[in-house]
Amino acid sequence: MGSITHLHERLRPVPLRIASDEELLAAAGEVIALGKDAPATFLADALVRSGLLAISIPSDFDGADVANGLIAQVVSQIAQTQPSAARALVHHFRALELVRNAGSEEQRRSIYLHVASGERLSCGGLGDHTASQRYVTDGIGFRLSGALEAASLGEPDWFSVLAFSEAEVLSLLLVQRGSTRVEVVPGSQPARYRLDQAHMPADSVLALHQDALPLSESLGTILRASTILGEKRQRLAADLALWRGGVLSGDRPWDERIGKLQLDIEILAALIDRAATALDLAQVNPTPAGVSDACRIATALEFAALPGGDRARDSDRLLAQLGQTLLTD
Repeated sequence: MGSITHLHERLRPVPLRIASDEELLAAAGEVIALGKDAPATFLADALVRSGLLAISIPSDFDGADVANGLIAQVVSQIAQTQPSAARALVHHFRALELVRNAGSEEQRRSIYLHVASGERLSCGGLGDHTASQRYVTDGIGFRLSGALEAASLGEPDWFSVLAFSEAEVLSLLLVQRGSTRVEVVPGSQPARYRLDQAHMPADSVLALHQDALPLSESLGTILRASTILGEKRQRLAADLALWRGGVLSGDRPWDERIGKLQLDIEILAALIDRAATALDLAQVNPTPAGVSDACRIATALEFAALPGGDRARDSDRLLAQLGQTLLTD
C-alpha cells in the first residue's frame, strides 16, 4: 500500500473518457449543475465521474493532453458556481504538471493510470509548492521529517509534496492516502489535512526534471487566475441582476463598481489566454526562451489577479520578479 506502481482496486464511480472539446465542456456542465450548495463529498465524486481529472495527461501516455486555455476555461466556468471545486482542480492540475516533468517514464505512467481511474491529487503546503519540507531514508523507503498541511475538496487520493533529500536534492513526493496517518485541521474551510512523519516507498519519490518548477508555477498561476475570473464574472452577473431588478440605485459608485469588474474581467481573460498559449508552447518545446516567456506572462497575470488587499503587500515582489525575467534573458 502506498506505492504508485501498485494499482489497487477501489469501489468508486467510473470516470468518463473525454475525447472532444464538446465533451469537456459538457462534463464541466454536469459538475456545475449540482449547484452552489452541493456538499463537498458530492462535488468530489462529481469531479471523479466527469473525467476532468485526467484531461491534462500527455498524449504520449494515451491522455487527451487538453490545451491549457481549455483547462482554464473549465476551471473558470466551475468557479462561477463552485469555487471550492475549481480550487481543487487547480491543486490537482498543478501537481500533475509537476508529474509531467519528474521521475521516470514508468513512474509517470503509473500515476497517470491512477489519475485515469479517477484518483485525485492535492498539493502539500496548501498548494504554494514551497520547498520547505525534507525527507530522510527510512528502511527501504523514505519518510517526511515533520508535518505539513494540504488543502483539498474532500480527502484526496494523493498528497504531492516538494521536499529536499538529505543530500539537498529537491524531489516530488507522492504520498498515498491510507499509507500514513492523516488528520483534519479543526474548523478549516475548505478542509485542510495534516500529514505527520509520512512514509513512502522509493518509487513514490520522483526526481524533478529541468523547468519542472517554473512550468508548474505558471500553470498554477493561470488556473488560480481563472478561478478569480469565474468569481468576478459571477459577481458582475449578480450586480447586473440587482441593477435590472431595480434593487440598486443609479448613482455613480455602482456605475464605477460594475465598470471596474468588467475591466478586471477583460484584463484577466486576455492575460489568461496569452499565458496559456505560451505554456502550451513551452510544454511542447521547452527551450529557455519559451519557458522564460511563459513565466513572464504568468507573472504579469499573477499581478493583475491580485486582490486589492494583497496588491500593496505583493506588488513589489511580483514587479521585481517580472523585471528579473527580462534581465536574465
